[in-house]
Amino acid sequence: MRRRILNERLAAIVASIRHGEMIFVADAGSGTCAQALWPLSPEVEYLDLEAVSGSPSFQDIAGTLVEVGDFEASIVSDLMRDQNPKDFSFITGLLGEKNVTEVTYIPDFYQLRDRCRAVVQTGDCGAHAQAILVAGYCTDPIPMDWLRHGLKGLNS
Repeated sequence: MRRRILNERLAAIVASIRHGEMIFVADAGSGTCAQALWPLSPEVEYLDLEAVSGSPSFQDIAGTLVEVGDFEASIVSDLMRDQNPKDFSFITGLLGEKNVTEVTYIPDFYQLRDRCRAVVQTGDCGAHAQAILVAGYCTDPIPMDWLRHGLKGLNS
């Protein structure tokens, strides 16, 4: 059976995302409130899909988004490979190892999270069960500096 997105808001985000825009798939432990260790920028839309501990999983959401959306790459924490090899293997299998970039967990990963269109929080309780999905199509990879700062930030 072909999967599709049933959540109305998530479907709208995926339908409207464009080349170079990003979605952050967060695990259940990702703090997003103003009091979190690294508060989420108020400019980033937050969508909580958690139902119960473990559901939906990181793999459920990331796999469905890649299947139904136009995502060409992923950015993960440099800790994911060692602390969550199962999900690291999943994301590299989904997008190809050359399309998965590892960045320093703090501050780079959270700074990139704050450049995302949306944060989609899952119920996954795995360590570093989170990734940034980069929208695109078959072109040359988008340079990391562009994703980190946007094109306006390159001239600063």
